[in-house]
Amino acid sequence: MSDEIVREFLAESHEKLDMLDREFVQLEKDPANRERLAGVFRNIHNLKGASGFLGFKKLESVAHVGESLLSKLRDGEVALNPDVTTALLQLVDALRQMLTQIEKSGGEGARDDTPLIARLTTLLLEQPLAPRPPPVVPPRPSSLPEEESAAQKIAPPSIGEILISEGAATAADIASAMQIQHQGDPRHLGEILVERGAVKPQDIVEALRIQQVARFAAGDSSIRVHLELLDTLINLVGQLGLASNQIVQFANASKDAAIVILSQQLHLITTKLQASVMKTRMQPIGAIWSQFSRTVRDVATDCGKTVHIEMVGREIELDKAVIEAIKDPLTHLIRNAVDHGIESPAQRAAAGKPSQGLLSLRAYHAGGQVIVEVSDDGAGLALERVRRKGIEKGLISVAQSLRFGEPELLDLIFQPGFSTAEQSPGRAGKRKVNKRL
Repeated sequence: MSDEIVREFLAESHEKLDMLDREFVQLEKDPANRERLAGVFRNIHNLKGASGFLGFKKLESVAHVGESLLSKLRDGEVALNPDVTTALLQLVDALRQMLTQIEKSGGEGARDDTPLIARLTTLLLEQPLAPRPPPVVPPRPSSLPEEESAAQKIAPPSIGEILISEGAATAADIASAMQIQHQGDPRHLGEILVERGAVKPQDIVEALRIQQVARFAAGDSSIRVHLELLDTLINLVGQLGLASNQIVQFANASKDAAIVILSQQLHLITTKLQASVMKTRMQPIGAIWSQFSRTVRDVATDCGKTVHIEMVGREIELDKAVIEAIKDPLTHLIRNAVDHGIESPAQRAAAGKPSQGLLSLRAYHAGGQVIVEVSDDGAGLALERVRRKGIEKGLISVAQSLRFGEPELLDLIFQPGFSTAEQSPGRAGKRKVNKRL
């Protein structure tokens, strides 16, 4: 199998798993959304089929048991509840770990996913039946929401459909292979067809390529470009800009009208090219914010809390390198906000607050900068405790602490390893931290 196909498989699978994180969190809020469930099922099914064809058997077996559970959920035979959602998120984590291992070593490594498979199988067998939802009437195209579920957008044709349309296999060949699968053969459809001599291996490879093209056509008009290639292109355009400036200076000194006009046109085109190339590195901050729904859900569940995450300014764009640089700090802030900032339901009830906490992410332009805010409606920071911890850790002296106001004390929480260790009710009000980018 070519390295290019494996790389494409890994890139697409990582995208699917990131999307599944978001979809499962949304499904927990709206478990009756059968279209979303069907989309999630299709993506796990496609991942399982591709991994089986590429020979990643452990990946295929774990995805298979998840697919079985999702099939029951999709058909309304099993109820979606927090236990099922947690297990499915653990499935996503396991699949992601295997993909990462394949990227590093080319293989799935020595791992034992028996406990996870057993957990998913137990849920498959023991969960109560879900109440049958009313039939879903597909809306007219004009009434579709502006933002479809990401899972619904990715619906490429099956390998069998592609093989038939390309004339590589007949409908009878596909039906026969599917019948073998239904009789208990665990192999992927392509493997059965190749083993029976119905198609050639290169036909399957070509069908996978066509399926990938169809996926992009069904989604958005984008392609993957390696970041190193983009960096090289940006460097070359930068050199072009320098050369263009030199030509403009030379043309102005020459006093030749034709050369001056041509040099100005070159400079204008180069400037537009530089601006366009720089935009290729820009990504909406929502690209990483969307991952925080899973983070909030996991931390809140561990702490016995319910937290709603609100996002404003998802469309604000930043350079990819900046987005990657702020991802971990934002994750740390969000985990702390849920774990230590937002009180337990009992504490919130005693304070006259709703039992569900609120975590807000906001991004906006101000003064030529991008400002990212993370705020929660918890009790706030205990400034005196921060002051004492700063002195204990040697970050500030006693004399400095007496001079420090709220802004200086708040800056201490960004010091590496700083923690007040214990949650304190602190001062009432909303806590907000922002960083300028």
